[in-house]
Amino acid sequence: MIVAKLPSYVQVAVSGLLFALVHSALASMTCKRFATRYGVSMRSYRLAYTLLAMVMTGIWMSWLRHLPDAPLYAWPEGWRWLARLVQFVGLYVLWRTFVSFDVAAFLGLRAGGEDAFHERGMYRYMRHPMYSGVMLILLARPEQSVNGLAFTLVVGLYFVIGARLEERRMLLEHPAYAGYRRRVPAFIPRLSLRH
Repeated sequence: MIVAKLPSYVQVAVSGLLFALVHSALASMTCKRFATRYGVSMRSYRLAYTLLAMVMTGIWMSWLRHLPDAPLYAWPEGWRWLARLVQFVGLYVLWRTFVSFDVAAFLGLRAGGEDAFHERGMYRYMRHPMYSGVMLILLARPEQSVNGLAFTLVVGLYFVIGARLEERRMLLEHPAYAGYRRRVPAFIPRLSLRH
């Protein structure tokens, strides 16, 4: 197989791009409309999408762990606390994001989570706090490998492209999103000394 002959980091990138393509296609309005045409409710579609994404992610992560890899760099022992602190900030951002909305509806376990729009919690400071939290965790790994860096870069690229696709959808479904997008930065909150 041609893919197996590629360097591991290229396999990580190619598989990540394929994952992103499938994940984004399934999140598109075209796929959702196709499903509803055949009687699938939006809640059922959301639940199936979530479950499929979890299965795909699990398979992808398992496959990545079996690729040959090499260490790239490691933070000096005295500085690892800083990496862990940044990762903790990423976890905090994720936690604050999830507590700001109805997680059961978001996952498709209850009706009402289909592309909901609100400005609560971390969404007051940035439009894509989940992506920001995950990237802080990935970028601040105290030990990084070649495949790990390729994974981080492909995930970051997907987040940037995915955010643009997601925002196009939000603008169509929620007219107030245009003003929100003008006021609130995408990934990095504005630092202000004013209250």
